[in-house]
Amino acid sequence: MVLFITNFAIAQGPDSIYKVPNNPLIAQLIRLPELNASIILSQETKIIPLQLTILATNAQQILKQGADFYVLINQTGFVYKLNSYDSATCVFKRIDHTVNLNYNIDAKNFIYQNQLYSYGGYGFWKTNGHLRKFNFEDSEWDIIPLNDEIMLSSYVWYSEPEGRVYVPFQQIVNAGIKGSENIKGVRLFDSYYLDLNQKKWVKVGQLENDVQKLVQDNVNVGFLNLNEGLLHLIHDEAYLFDFVHNKVFKSKNADLNQFLIRRSEFTNMFVYDNFIYSYSVGSKTFNKYPFKLSDLELLRTSIWGNEHQLYYSILIIIICVIVALTIIWLFNRSVKRKLEVAQLTILKTKSINQAFTSIEVALIEILLKATLKNETVEIFQINHVLGIKDKNLGLQKKVRSDVINAINDKYEFITQSKEVLIGSRRKEDDKRFFEYFITATEVKSIQRILENN
Repeated sequence: MVLFITNFAIAQGPDSIYKVPNNPLIAQLIRLPELNASIILSQETKIIPLQLTILATNAQQILKQGADFYVLINQTGFVYKLNSYDSATCVFKRIDHTVNLNYNIDAKNFIYQNQLYSYGGYGFWKTNGHLRKFNFEDSEWDIIPLNDEIMLSSYVWYSEPEGRVYVPFQQIVNAGIKGSENIKGVRLFDSYYLDLNQKKWVKVGQLENDVQKLVQDNVNVGFLNLNEGLLHLIHDEAYLFDFVHNKVFKSKNADLNQFLIRRSEFTNMFVYDNFIYSYSVGSKTFNKYPFKLSDLELLRTSIWGNEHQLYYSILIIIICVIVALTIIWLFNRSVKRKLEVAQLTILKTKSINQAFTSIEVALIEILLKATLKNETVEIFQINHVLGIKDKNLGLQKKVRSDVINAINDKYEFITQSKEVLIGSRRKEDDKRFFEYFITATEVKSIQRILENN
């Protein structure tokens, strides 16, 4: 019977109103009317006495904005508000009617524009990316529809001045899908922020590789929210993630590192007026440590990079290659033209009066004229230009061959290329005979040479 009564007492729910001693922790927070802070309480400093309830093991969190002082019971939607106080006693009254529990484990709770919000969490074997807002009229939590569901990770930071919640990467847990990785959590390294005014997630890039390595094996779970960003210990060194400016800082102050290492869970801590406040349970006093950005050094990496950066880099490389090839082509073309002029000059100084003789020029021109009309020149036309139409066939063939070869040799010498100026092919209707033309790629080149000839 005694065992039954004890179990029943432990299993009972929490009360609606609690009168608790006004201890130095609460008194100090009340004395800072401009303090806006989120404070995770240690086991020894829990304010709402839930020892004999089903919520005895749940962590507690203080949310304070100006005169508003709330205590949230983690893994629930329970909210207690400081209703009244004097020098000896504080009265906390529960303001919600929450029934469902354990759907929002490790959720990010914050105050924005005097409203209570709760984002994300884990429960019922999976994480969620829901945004919930406390409805003071109905004393219930309402779901806020968003454009996407982005799962939070421990590296989540809320900026009240910007009205944004930053999520540099997601930690997705879904034990309903086979695979140990789904139980441990799959990380997606796309970076987002939630615009609380627009109720919209905005993708800003992808977590940099250097930052991925930093957070990969980190076991510290304590975080401290600053106006400048998220302060965190990684391998016993303090890092500041400045999400607004997309920068990462590392402490170069050994004393600051030691101060945080001794408080690695970051409980009973907040930042106010450029000082880190840490409540000591033993002495019931606050230790203060000055926080200065000058104690930190800026690392070369950013938090996230543009997800299209690789594509932009490849595009820039391609453009540079195209520009380089164009310059080389233009340079070679210029050199080729100068070389042609030089070769013409050399030819003209030889025994031949011109680069091409008048007969050769006449043959080139008739071939060029036909080529420009997509036509070819037949043997009898060439014989007529060369003045051998009345000669015997053997002589005609020899003269044609000698003249065409001479033209091609001179052209090759002038242009310093292996391209043939005058080409030939067998006629379609009578394969015994050839037809002649100017090679298409050399049309502009021979036109230019004839102008200078």
